[in-house]
Amino acid sequence: NANNLQTETNGSFWHGDIISGKDFIVLTEGIGQVTTLPLAAQYQRCSLSVEELCSDKNNPHKYDAHCWVPRSDVEPKTTPSQGFSSQASWHPGNRAHQSESRKAALTILTGLKNALQIWENAIDETGFPLAESYWHIGDTYKSVQETLTTYINGPGKGTSECEKHFEKFGFERVCRMTMHGMSEFTPVNLGGANSLHAHIKPALNGWVPAQTAVSVYSGIDILPVSWKIPPTEVDVHAIAIATTYKRPQIDQMFGNEDGDDSYYDDDNDDDKGDAENSRSLRNNGIQHHQPLEKVVDRNILSDEVVPGIGWGIFSEALSEVTGYCDGSAMSLDCHREKNNNCLLSGHNDGRNTISGDGLSGWLVVQIPKLKEGMIFARMEWWHPRDDWYLTEGWTEVNNGSRSLGTPIPWPDDVFIDLAVNGEIVSTWDKAQFDSINVAISYNEAFYKFLDDEDFIQNEEGEPVEFGLRIRSESDPRMAGLSLTHVYYA
Repeated sequence: NANNLQTETNGSFWHGDIISGKDFIVLTEGIGQVTTLPLAAQYQRCSLSVEELCSDKNNPHKYDAHCWVPRSDVEPKTTPSQGFSSQASWHPGNRAHQSESRKAALTILTGLKNALQIWENAIDETGFPLAESYWHIGDTYKSVQETLTTYINGPGKGTSECEKHFEKFGFERVCRMTMHGMSEFTPVNLGGANSLHAHIKPALNGWVPAQTAVSVYSGIDILPVSWKIPPTEVDVHAIAIATTYKRPQIDQMFGNEDGDDSYYDDDNDDDKGDAENSRSLRNNGIQHHQPLEKVVDRNILSDEVVPGIGWGIFSEALSEVTGYCDGSAMSLDCHREKNNNCLLSGHNDGRNTISGDGLSGWLVVQIPKLKEGMIFARMEWWHPRDDWYLTEGWTEVNNGSRSLGTPIPWPDDVFIDLAVNGEIVSTWDKAQFDSINVAISYNEAFYKFLDDEDFIQNEEGEPVEFGLRIRSESDPRMAGLSLTHVYYA
């Protein structure tokens, strides 16, 4: 709520809203008249006599999706679909997206115009070069963040909408701190560098889950002829055409304490799909390669926290990551995998998980810096079930699908062990897990692994290794578990 944030930041919070603006769009009044309107305004707001031309249903102009344009240099591995899926009546359609994106672009351009005028005036007043205070706003961000932090941990403690909602689930403390996270879902900030698998500690034999799918092609797409902008219209794509510059190597996450924007090492760009790693982790029979030479832990009850070799990446169909996936215009190669039947869509949506079962051993995640003693995760406890390919045929630990239907329960003797820095700090039995297995919203349940504000004594924070293991003696392959996100502070 913007009003709440104004109070919580003592009026220093910058914000704005993009209104609908439909009332300003000229009416579409008929098939003949609509062609006289600017392209971006066509079929956006209709008179009552031709309302169906702008409606959500039976509107032939709502979508203009194409999955492929034939080209001489690339041959899709899968026959392209005639239309992109999910063209439901309740989705906006390309014209609505175009309208919203132009409003956002004009807002940014207006801001840039005003900024350039400020710069020009400043140079006239103080001379060249322009003082850094005019083009570095890091101090402004920091001031807003500090003001907010002071308020929500002081006079405003317990009053925010965030705390009111999350206190019902015992998570209210997360509303008062700077959270960080990693995710196997895409898109994700910083692409592969912020994925969950990028932070998993390798097993003794070097095994670590990795994305291995390779892009069918690279570079920009050839656009359909029907998308060609008439000569009399503004061609936004021609103005902001795809660049040959590398993506910016910056991390714009809230609370970057180090003030260092460079996250990537230009010489070690390892988020390109991990294609050079030959260990693919699909659960659909397409690319199943077993881990490297197996290291066997024959003691199923061993409490030594050693990374296991039975954890891997489960990818839904058409969700294999082949490139950079941050949702920006620079991530068109995110899902250009061979089974994709709509390569031109360029979508980044993916629901991959880190999955394992009662024979997978320990999953050890390396937390870059823990300060507040808080670690929790989003998990999908309902899969896998007796079908995790990495443990197929195993009878001992280390070898000694997303579903929203009715889940198959775990064995009654299931246990989940949680460890920090090699020491087990907690063990949940099935009853304990069931007591915290409460959805915060639809298909969203968070599980708190560590909540101890005195755990870290170093004010600057320190790296931490978090471990998780699921086990069952009666039926370990039915004791499956998947992680999608890990959050920490």
